[in-house]
Amino acid sequence: MQIFASWSGERSKTAAMGLKSLLEDVFPEAIRVFISEHINPGELWAQRLGTELEKCEFGILCLTVENFQAPWLLFEAGAISKKFGASRVVPYLIDELPPASNTSPLAQFQHIRADREGTYRLVESINDFRETPKPADKLRRSFERWWPDLEQTLASLRGSNRTPPAIRSDRELLANIFQRVEALWQERAKSQGPGTNLSRAELLHLLNLRDQPTTVYARRHTLQNELRRLRDLGFIKNKQPISMLPDNFQLNQYLELTDAGKDYLKDYGAA
Repeated sequence: MQIFASWSGERSKTAAMGLKSLLEDVFPEAIRVFISEHINPGELWAQRLGTELEKCEFGILCLTVENFQAPWLLFEAGAISKKFGASRVVPYLIDELPPASNTSPLAQFQHIRADREGTYRLVESINDFRETPKPADKLRRSFERWWPDLEQTLASLRGSNRTPPAIRSDRELLANIFQRVEALWQERAKSQGPGTNLSRAELLHLLNLRDQPTTVYARRHTLQNELRRLRDLGFIKNKQPISMLPDNFQLNQYLELTDAGKDYLKDYGAA
């Protein structure tokens, strides 16, 4: 089963990547979550995006006060709902949206909140659409195991500065969508793809996993955030929730470098 996670803006992207990690941990090998951040360098961006939208069976819109009128996010929502209907498009509310959202095109979809209860409802909905649903008791246990990592990611977003967008008419939104589709296709088709800038600490974690995997780390809040970001980028794989790592742990006992992480180090020049 393929799921399309749509985002617009850094806070929305962070939430989408964290949600991707949770869903793929809850449904290992059973689903694939696509977000446009994962388009490879040099790909024809608009063509790839259309292909992914065509293959998807479920859409999630990661909404914030900044992006609920974002033209590209509205375009993706319309493309998914046109194929599958509103029942398979779920707005995932990172923030409490302003009253103006009630007149947004997204108001036709039944939204859920990005909290424990709302996220579990989302997981249940996805499970119901699968050909072979996971039993309810196993679904709940798996969710409770992996939820704390996403919970911490979402908590870190709610303290960010948020500026509500200016309200625009439907005509302005439609015009902006068409302009953005044209501009984004041209920009992405000729670009080398979205770059990924890691901090020195994050890069060091990748190097340690590759070259010194027996390094012992002391768990701390900053480290957990760095490891979650590397996990959400697809550069590392955690063998248990990052929030449950021991106070002191050996890297290769709990984490492993993915092929994407190895490729990143090669592209970075860390031979």
